[in-house]
Amino acid sequence: MKDANEMVDQMQIKLKSLKNKQSKMQLNLMALKDSIKRARQQANNIRVSLGSAGSCKRSYKPIISPSSTNSISLNFKTNSTNKDMALFLLKSATLDEFMALDITSGKVRFLFNNGGGQTNTVTIEHDLVIKNEAESTKEAEKWYSVVANRIGSTGSLMVKKLSGTTDGKVISKSGLAQYSKLDVNQNSHLYMAGVPSNIQMPVGVANGGFVGCLGDVQLDNKPIGLHNFLTSDGYCNGCDNVPSATVLGSEFQFGGSGYAELPQVPKFDVKDYNVDLEFRTFWEDALLFASLDANTGQYVSVELNNGRVVMKVYYGSGHQLELGTKKQYNTNQWVVVKARLQKGPEAILTVNGQTNNNNASPDTPELDLKNGNLYFGGIPNRVVLPGVNITRKPFLGCMRFLAINGNGQKLLRNIHLDIQGGCVQNKTRVIGMLGDGYTQYPADPSQLEDVSFSFKTRENDALLVYARGKNNQYYMLSMESGKLVARFKRGPGKRRRRRYRRAADTMVTSTKTFNDGYVHGVAVIKTRRKLEVFVDDQSIGFGRFSKTGGGSKIETEIIYIGGVPPSVSIPEVTVPKLRGCLQDFVFNKHILNLENPMSYERADIGRCSVPNLVPAFTTTVAPPLTTQSMRTVRKSTMTVSQSTSTVSQSTSQPVEVTTTTGMVMDETTMSTTKQTPEMTSPSTTLKSTTTMATTTMVAMTTTTMVAMTTTIPTTVTTTQAPPSCFRGDQPFEKEPGAAANFGDYKSSTAEIPLASEDEVKFNWDLSVDFRTYFDTALILYISNKDQSAFVALQLADGQVHLRFRDAGSPGPYTLTSKSKQLPNDGDWHMIAVQKQDDKISLTVDSDKQSTSISKEIDLKGPIYLGGLSSSYVLKDSGVVKGELVSQIFKGCLRNFTLNKRLIPVTQSQVISGVSDCYKKVDKGVYFSGDETYALYTTNVVIGSSYKIEFDFRTVQQQGVILTISNRNGDLGMALELFGGKMRFAVANWDGIYEVQSDDDEFALCDNKWHSVKAEYVKDTIILTVDGKSMTASSLDGSQELLTNDAIYVGGYPEWSAPQSATVDVYYPAFFKGCIRNMKLKGIDVDWYKFSSIRELKLSSCPVY
Repeated sequence: MKDANEMVDQMQIKLKSLKNKQSKMQLNLMALKDSIKRARQQANNIRVSLGSAGSCKRSYKPIISPSSTNSISLNFKTNSTNKDMALFLLKSATLDEFMALDITSGKVRFLFNNGGGQTNTVTIEHDLVIKNEAESTKEAEKWYSVVANRIGSTGSLMVKKLSGTTDGKVISKSGLAQYSKLDVNQNSHLYMAGVPSNIQMPVGVANGGFVGCLGDVQLDNKPIGLHNFLTSDGYCNGCDNVPSATVLGSEFQFGGSGYAELPQVPKFDVKDYNVDLEFRTFWEDALLFASLDANTGQYVSVELNNGRVVMKVYYGSGHQLELGTKKQYNTNQWVVVKARLQKGPEAILTVNGQTNNNNASPDTPELDLKNGNLYFGGIPNRVVLPGVNITRKPFLGCMRFLAINGNGQKLLRNIHLDIQGGCVQNKTRVIGMLGDGYTQYPADPSQLEDVSFSFKTRENDALLVYARGKNNQYYMLSMESGKLVARFKRGPGKRRRRRYRRAADTMVTSTKTFNDGYVHGVAVIKTRRKLEVFVDDQSIGFGRFSKTGGGSKIETEIIYIGGVPPSVSIPEVTVPKLRGCLQDFVFNKHILNLENPMSYERADIGRCSVPNLVPAFTTTVAPPLTTQSMRTVRKSTMTVSQSTSTVSQSTSQPVEVTTTTGMVMDETTMSTTKQTPEMTSPSTTLKSTTTMATTTMVAMTTTTMVAMTTTIPTTVTTTQAPPSCFRGDQPFEKEPGAAANFGDYKSSTAEIPLASEDEVKFNWDLSVDFRTYFDTALILYISNKDQSAFVALQLADGQVHLRFRDAGSPGPYTLTSKSKQLPNDGDWHMIAVQKQDDKISLTVDSDKQSTSISKEIDLKGPIYLGGLSSSYVLKDSGVVKGELVSQIFKGCLRNFTLNKRLIPVTQSQVISGVSDCYKKVDKGVYFSGDETYALYTTNVVIGSSYKIEFDFRTVQQQGVILTISNRNGDLGMALELFGGKMRFAVANWDGIYEVQSDDDEFALCDNKWHSVKAEYVKDTIILTVDGKSMTASSLDGSQELLTNDAIYVGGYPEWSAPQSATVDVYYPAFFKGCIRNMKLKGIDVDWYKFSSIRELKLSSCPVY
């Protein structure tokens, strides 16, 4: 027993060391992320303007995702007002959706199309006439400021002289309300000053090159560094920077995710320390100001707590002061705050003239903050504050007149993030509802014509919008059992009745559920008596008012969003208040100003940061047990078996010793209370059985109960463990020469133009090398405008096929290689096609096949490599449709030649979804670990059984492989690497039970393939790693796992529900490495059918 207890002590020490290393790593990671954010902000804020004489065309990578709201702002000057010019174009890579700014007939236009065809393009022309810069003598008077906003189907455009002191005129216009989402992402095309000729321009957008100077460009309020371009065509140069607009230097706009960090004022004196500031915000909880020393823990802060202004002072050694207002001040009106530290020690807080004060005891230590820093609006993640009672919630809103001891604070000259000069109103587009609040707005205009907004929630039942008027008229949109339900009650019409029914006259219910945590756009279109409801631009159904029993109008006076106050009852149905987010409200083509509510309660106006429910279990090491925190101990059984023959069986019966040790682990002392061991007979084991010389510990999250079993076998065979993880910090070696990788995106192609129109009409040849692990793909395709002839190279049925047809001839014809090597073996293969007179041949490696063909074939180009572009449409009138395989090529292509001319694929005029080709690859999917993950599917219920199988290879000890939870984050299942071991855990109603592989800490990060099988069967989990199986069972008898959320592979996004079975519930360690042969419930995983993928390499896995 002494040896067993010593082993337990050693494991505690290792566990503590590992936890400390993990904490340091997380802090370093947070600091790195903070530095990256600031570096990106500084890079994008470099003020470089773009000059063009008409030929400049530059492309940029847009940092954007599909949304129902967008904004563009830029400044320009021009010396050519008599030509039509393109300023800005953001165009979907796959659809006809776009946003554009141009100058036509001397006026700025904003054009956008959210879908619905070319006829739904909205064009807004501003009436301000642009003047030639030569007509102005002062530089600031030459420049114009442009701001374009889109909310749903409604757009607005403001144009004014940059030197103007008043706001410019805003012109608005709307399209079809059912099309509210602009489907653009980081693969979309973004051009400035002009658009290359090979890019198809949206109909109606000016395509002339801009002449003048362009600067201070922002997309969705994020600066675009004009120096950081992807491609440049024509003559582009730098020009004069945009003159700074007039901004009140003492006002600052905080974006809700940043902070300002400044040094302490000189000669800090606790007996005379004065903080002055003014603020306005809707947020109930946020940091306004803090002066703190992270080393000593001393601080003074001014915060918002439930809307109240609170001042906190911590002197150390448990001495602290706290005083605050009784009134709430999160009303978006300017609030004057004066915080004072004086001799006494005394703290004084004055808010809008109302003063509170408090004195500390005489033995209070002296507050010394001379070595500390000042923080406004937030505290960076890299600042560690153990035990410090300061809110870390950043501030959204405006501050002004910031002063310490009378000295004004210049935030933008110091370290800052997400802060801008000035204070702009009416920018709020979002409301976060916490499940127990509401917001109330006037209904103006009052008569329902169309409504659109976006929402996201994980609640089954919740109120979204309820608008009511006289005579019980109303319309309401709510979530019920996860489905969207819309109810409509019309007015009485011309003939009034004495009694009015409260029941809806018509209602629409979706067949799908939308409580998946994603943003969904909703639109209601009323056309006379018909009411049609759309979600994500798709109709979910319609209702119709009858011609009798009332009128056709719905006239409302009040709009409630996210809930209603207690004094208001909802007709027909009772639905809870929303826990989720709503944004981008447009009523009858009028944007709702969310900054002017009539009343509200428990609503985060301006922020979508609804806190997740705290899961029952958050870590595998629990805090010290107290009478307040003690919970029921969850029992578990664990069995470790060895399926491979590493243990020599003895004829003598081994003696089994079972030790159950209850450990109370303090996070600082890690003290252990050990119970008396229980001796059992060889045939009876209370907790677990093992046939290996190993000690296994399962740490329960509620009371840290450890089940430990030790058995002494006769003989044990051991292998040398690696001393460290494989070093994987070097870059992968790229394939030399003209090589490119295709297939990591759903759209992946390169368009290669012909040197002349007749280059492949008579005699020609082409060749290309390919490497792939897939057996079906379109490698190459060329046709003509009417698709009356074509030539295609394809993979199908395990061979390479050359398929072709000429206009007017029968066919199509196919040449099939008879190579003995499979083309999808991951090795390089050569394809050559040669047409000479009336013969055409196909050569694959050393196999050559040939057949007859017309002497002349009408092919015009371009040549498509890797697949067709998303905009390419196969015509019904052509001969191509139905002849091509639908899959894009997934792998590498190199050395493409046409008529002996080597054409680098990466230098194609049009290229999409093409990336670097690596020299050494293996079959599998690669996760870079840089916040990469894949969402397999949503609304998954694990039920009573589930099986996961896969192989993996990695160079790291940490990383989530697969996780699923329920939407509240208190149930779940996870498979992850933790401390170099594979961990399989289930979180059910009464706790977590788990197993870990018994590998050495560096055995699984050796960059070699390892096989894993994880099975959940009722109350038992089985983990098998490289043939060795471990089992754990719950004695509480839970028979099923009722998850109802998404399965994530490789990690999970910040906005997901807490993953309760993972080690770190909120901040995942993203997996870095390769996964192959994955099966879920016995079904092979097709990575190309995942619901969402973030930056994975799908076609192959690079090898060091």
